[in-house]
Amino acid sequence: MNSKKIILFPLFIIGLIFFTAMRFNNGLKEKVVCFGDSITRGAMVNGHSWVYLLSKEHKNFDFINEGRNGRKTSDKIEIMQALKENPGADYFLIMLGVNDLKDGNDSLVNACVQNMDWMISKIRRADYKTKIIILSPSNINLKTMSALNKKKKYNMNTTVCLIKLERKYNELAKEESVGFISLLKTVSPQNYVDGLHPNEKGQQQIADAVWKLMKKDL
Repeated sequence: MNSKKIILFPLFIIGLIFFTAMRFNNGLKEKVVCFGDSITRGAMVNGHSWVYLLSKEHKNFDFINEGRNGRKTSDKIEIMQALKENPGADYFLIMLGVNDLKDGNDSLVNACVQNMDWMISKIRRADYKTKIIILSPSNINLKTMSALNKKKKYNMNTTVCLIKLERKYNELAKEESVGFISLLKTVSPQNYVDGLHPNEKGQQQIADAVWKLMKKDL
């Protein structure tokens, strides 16, 4: 009987150490929710978006893809479901705006900023410890823009408004004390599939830019 206890006790200690270590390691895996549109979702690249690439490159983070094709900042209410599904997220990255700016104007730019501000307030209300980063969208390439996207009115007005949006998002980030990453000039002109969506090389450029800022924060 005593010999059994002698054998079982070390096994119990080893099991306890293993269980504790597993819990500790899981605790180190920070949750990063990436809320965006089709570029975040991975359209035109079989889902291999910047979120997918970051999740492959940095296994100690749990990158969660909350992108949806066609999403605008005016679809801001959808962030409530993302918050519900991802309680206690360490980071919330928001990359939205280009779909709002088809044939863009100043009024649409201002609406994007207001909608972004609203989303920030909802994230903070859900968990004030969550770190928020605004990602200003990458530019578009008018020279390689597909006929379909031209028909949707992604045009010169969109480009002009994306430049204005970058500046205003940056100002908002400073006012609200959140992170900011400009992706406006991140994707090389040749790295677009259809003038709007980055190809895999373009997605890698976005992933690298995002990680560069996150690494500083760490």
